[in-house]
Order: sequence, then C-alpha cells, then structure tokens
Amino acid sequence: MLSIILPTLNEEEGIVETLSQINELDLDKEVLVVDGLSTDNTVENAKKMGAKIVIEKRKGKGVAMATGVQSSQGEFIAFLDGDGTYPPKYLPAMQELAKKHDVVVASRLLNTEGATSSLHTFLHYHLFPLLLKKFYYGKFETTEPITGMRVMRKNVWNKLNLKSNNFFIETEMEVEMAKRRMIVAEIPIPCMKRIGQSKWDFSWKTWIQITKYARENETYLKKLNVVRYRNIETSRCVISYKSSKTSAKAVKLQDANLNLTANHHP
Repeated sequence: MLSIILPTLNEEEGIVETLSQINELDLDKEVLVVDGLSTDNTVENAKKMGAKIVIEKRKGKGVAMATGVQSSQGEFIAFLDGDGTYPPKYLPAMQELAKKHDVVVASRLLNTEGATSSLHTFLHYHLFPLLLKKFYYGKFETTEPITGMRVMRKNVWNKLNLKSNNFFIETEMEVEMAKRRMIVAEIPIPCMKRIGQSKWDFSWKTWIQITKYARENETYLKKLNVVRYRNIETSRCVISYKSSKTSAKAVKLQDANLNLTANHHP
C-alpha cells in the first residue's frame, strides 16, 4: 500500500484539487492530510474528499512529514504538497520505481516544462534556480533538491534519520541520501502554478543557513547516485519511462531500461 502524506496549512482551495486528482488513481492507497492548525476550511474540505486527518499542533513541515509517516500504514510513503504544484498522476509509476531505487524524486527543473507559463512559474522554476545555481542548486546531483514530491519505502525514511523540523527537511534529506550512498531515481514533472498563498519562508537568513549546510556537505553530495528518467510518455491509462543516457557533470547515470504501466480510472 502507498501512504500519501500531504502536510497542509491553510490550503482550502489547493487541497480540493489535489485530493480530487489523488482519488482518481487506481492504487492501493491511504491519504493522510497532516494539518498544522489551519484557520480556513482545509480540514473540512479534506474530510469531504475522504482523506484521513492528522492534526499536528507543532509548527514546521519537517514535523508534519514525520507525524504523517508515524500515522501511516503503507509499506511505501509518498510526500507531496496540497497546493496544486505537484501532479499526483505520476505517483503510481513513482511507486514502481521505488521498488528498484531507494528514493524517487519528481523534478520540475529536469525538463522545465511550463516554466515560462506564468510569472509564478518563471520566478520559481527559472529565475531563482538560475540565480542560486552557484550557491545552492549546483552543489546537488538532483536537479531540484527542494522538491516536495518524493516516494520511498517507509524503512528508507527510517534509515535517513532526519532531524529538521521545517523547510530545511528536503535539503537535509538530500545530504543524508548521499551519505548513505543511496540510489535515487529522478523524473521530470511539469511546472505548475500553486493554488493559494505560499508558506515558504524566503528569507535571507533561511537561505544562508541552507546554502551553508549544502556547502559543508558538498563532498558527500557529489557521491549521490542519480538515475534520471528524462523521457516520459503519458496517457490516460499508461505511464511509461525510459531512462536517459545523457551524461551530466558529476552525475552517475545508470544504464537502465524500464517500462512501467499504471492504471487510472477513465
């Protein structure tokens, strides 16, 4: 079973769209919305969509993710945000890839499809990565180290032994994956505009801490084994992947050919 974990805080609009897409997936799954005391209708809307609600009074995305894992029943766990920026239709194939890789990450920067479709996507998926390439993004083997869409077995999460309580969690996860020489599959997803107001703390203090942490662990980060699946063909009923053999600086690409099918409701 796949446990789909969505940390939320005031996502009353985005959670409806996200859960609607999740409910269409033909998967053995459970859906957990871990809510950080939203003051809008996030919880009520999620209940109407059939999600299991877990209330987390402590602040921080990292705390919410850990609470979701503790409350989950599945062998596999998936993380994505409830703001409409991550397409759930890729979850079935990501789960299949997680059977052959330690962690599967979805990147909007691998193909940058839709990066210039709006001011929001241009800033977040084109301009900011370009400006921060030298100080942050360029130090990682995955193309979008802060992606919030990841799938792995629950025992892999436990091995990572993550400590971060906030948005630092994704960067720490990248470092811990590298330290443990894990094999990571990376797939491209389109850039989509978020629904509602962003909760990301885009302060200089936060970025200074994150970039310092990445710089201190750069030696480990270069050892991460990343398998990039660049070419994705999707239809209503089938998602198939073929891995890329295109080399990239300091990235170890395995020679792999994999055909996966994931059924969806019509």
